[in-house]
Amino acid sequence: MTTHQALFLSSTTTPPTLQKLPKPTATAGTAIVRVLAVTVVPYMNEILSGVRPYPLSFPLIPGGTAIARIDSVGPDSVSLKPGQLVFCDVTIRARDDPDVQILLGIHGGGYPAAQRLMDGEWRNATWAEFAKFPLENLYAINENVVCNDLGYSVEELTTLAICAVPFGGLSAVRVGPGDSVIIAPATGYYGGAAVTVAMAMGCRVIAAGRNKARLDALATVYGETGRLISVLLTGDEETDSAALKSATRSPKGADAYIDFSPPQAGKSTHIVAALGALRPKGNAVFMGGIPGRIEIPYSMLMFKNLTIQGRFMFERKDVEKLIRYVENGILQLGQDIGMMNFRSFGLKEWENAVNAAKEQKGWGSQVLLRP
Repeated sequence: MTTHQALFLSSTTTPPTLQKLPKPTATAGTAIVRVLAVTVVPYMNEILSGVRPYPLSFPLIPGGTAIARIDSVGPDSVSLKPGQLVFCDVTIRARDDPDVQILLGIHGGGYPAAQRLMDGEWRNATWAEFAKFPLENLYAINENVVCNDLGYSVEELTTLAICAVPFGGLSAVRVGPGDSVIIAPATGYYGGAAVTVAMAMGCRVIAAGRNKARLDALATVYGETGRLISVLLTGDEETDSAALKSATRSPKGADAYIDFSPPQAGKSTHIVAALGALRPKGNAVFMGGIPGRIEIPYSMLMFKNLTIQGRFMFERKDVEKLIRYVENGILQLGQDIGMMNFRSFGLKEWENAVNAAKEQKGWGSQVLLRP
């Protein structure tokens, strides 16, 4: 096969078109994968239309994190082999400066060094039958254990794409069994995944949000463990902070707070409320999508010796550990964690997929492209 089908995006003013393109070939340091399923994030319509003005290099093949099978490998591959089932990470890092990074087919970084990655070698992503990846962005999955013994489908394995993001943040603040973690908001696409991951890490989880029905849905999945406490936010900082701190069962407060605020939450009160519920020397990690500035209580941070950090995606070691969590039964997938609804579409149905992803409300649903 010398050609393959792919969705080609020329600009944000015209929709992607399905085209027959040359099949990519493996070179040193790379592999070609046969794409099995690609996650479609809820805001993909905004990326394609330019409503979210992410830096992109046109023309390109859009994409997302995928589950795939190795088709061919470059001459320097020593571990990956054709036929292996793999998790494909779209976080592309420059090999001579790993701090320079892009999201393949989604975000070009927005500064010259990062944009160079997307302008050149890493322009095309996974909305296609075949895709090229750096060897270090592919993670072998023990198919015999995960699919045959544990019974997970390819669709269920795509849950790894959502869970890897909060796992990166929670690993960065080094939480573990017995620690208490505030997750706010906890009912969204990544916030709900953070609940799932923190529970698997052995934490006591304080899930906060404004939607009681969605908090109740999380409680249905994890309520019997006794480690998930829901807090319905009121919008009053002092009231909410007191409720969050009380839920930790510690007079000093929570060990960590992970934030997945959406773009429109820049003026929300939950961030300050959660920071106020942290113990002295507690940690906060921001992973949300607020584009502008937020107000932080300076003196509280200083006197409590709090640490706040941003976390973009995750490290390779995080994905390797997360896959081990699944293979060893520590992190479950599918219905066992409330992921009840998988919707799959072909490449020709990309518009239906994007619209379905836009309509999905919070944790529990996953929209996929199946080339």
